[in-house]
This record gives sequence, C-alpha cells and structure tokens, in this order.
Amino acid sequence: MQLTDQTTIPRAADEIRETIIAKAMELFAHYGYNKTNIGDIANSCGMSPGNLYRYFRNKQSIGLFVVAEHFREEEGMVHCAQQLDGDAEARVRAVITSCVMHTVGKLRESPKIVELAEMICETEEGIAMVGEHISRCHERLATIVQDGIDSGEFKVKDAAVAARAVQMGTKFFVVPFAIARHGLDQVEEDLKITLDLLCAGLRGGD
Repeated sequence: MQLTDQTTIPRAADEIRETIIAKAMELFAHYGYNKTNIGDIANSCGMSPGNLYRYFRNKQSIGLFVVAEHFREEEGMVHCAQQLDGDAEARVRAVITSCVMHTVGKLRESPKIVELAEMICETEEGIAMVGEHISRCHERLATIVQDGIDSGEFKVKDAAVAARAVQMGTKFFVVPFAIARHGLDQVEEDLKITLDLLCAGLRGGD
C-alpha cells in the first residue's frame, strides 16, 4: 500500500501542475501576464490561492514554467530540422525559420503573451533560462555547420564561431516583443533576406 501511495501522489501533483499551467496560459493569453494575478489563476483552477502556492511559489514561477515549455517546443523543432535530409544550408535555414515562425504563430494566436517575454528579461532566473536555451540551440546549429564544412559546402573554418554569428545575425527575430512591434506579416520575408546574406557568408568563408 505504501508503494502505491508513493507512485500515485507525485502523478496527481503533476496533473494539478499541468492544470494550473494550462489555466494560467489561458488567462495570460486573454488578459495578459501583468493583469493576471494568483487569485485569478486559483479561481480558474477551482482552488484557493493558498493551495496553488503548494505547487508554484508565485506568478513569476508559473510564467517561467510556461516560457520553459515554449523553449522545449523550439528545441524539439531544432532537433527535427537538424535531422532533415539535404544540404547543410537547407538545415540551417530550417532551424532558424522553424523557431522564428513558431513564435510568430504564438503571437498571432495570443498577442498578449509578449508580456511573458518582457517578464523573463527582467529577472535573473529568466535571463539564465534564455542563455541556456541559446546555448543548447547553438550546439545543434554548430553541428549542422560542421557538417557543411566537412562536405565542402561551407568555407568557414570554425563551426562554433560561425554558428554564433548566425545566431547573432538573426537575434532580432527571436525577441517576441521586437518582432511584434516590427510587424508579424513582414517577419518571414525579412528573415529570408537575412538568411540569404548569412548563408552566402557561410559558403564564401572568412
């Protein structure tokens, strides 16, 4: 009986956390992160604020969890793009484009979630999370660039440096509040122009 309790209680807690996240995301999307409070989230989940604090320490921790889920989705897309057949340039383009357009799609569905991006830039924990996400994506991108170097497709010498240059060159497109203000309908075309130039640099070498 004790073993059963130990295995079912964590699963139940995970389900409650998932419910809290789902309800919080609905509220963030509708009212915005800033106008949503813990009481709103608790009421939406049919629990008291005190009970909600058993699962998340504050609203910010819920927001960070939502962003972390978004990053996991993006990293899954990067992994899939990395595994595509075809030349290295096509895979570099697929990695960057899939992540950017994923964010564009989210912003079109729920424009107010841009407030989550602003929130994570104001906290040390959020900034650290962004840095870790960028590092993981960099590793996968560098692997693709190295494939291009090995095949003779790319003429650059250092895959890690080249991958970092690609990330820096497309940095604007991964900042949600920047592209939201730029205009979502313009993002795909401007990203293509940017990637054309960056990929020409990869092919031409340093």
